[in-house]
Amino acid sequence: MIAARLMHQVAVHDLDFVETQPTDAEKVESAVVATILVEPVLRALHRLAQEEESARRYGL
Repeated sequence: MIAARLMHQVAVHDLDFVETQPTDAEKVESAVVATILVEPVLRALHRLAQEEESARRYGL
């Protein structure tokens, strides 16, 4: 499924970013921030994409 592959890519990028943090404390902090901030942003982007596609398909 395409969505699963795309979300896997997001997870890879998330963890790649976490690994760039120099200390364990900063790694934990960046993981928590990602959970708190990124997940709602992804949900919002998904809703916007659905609205855009619905308008494109059905002219609403």
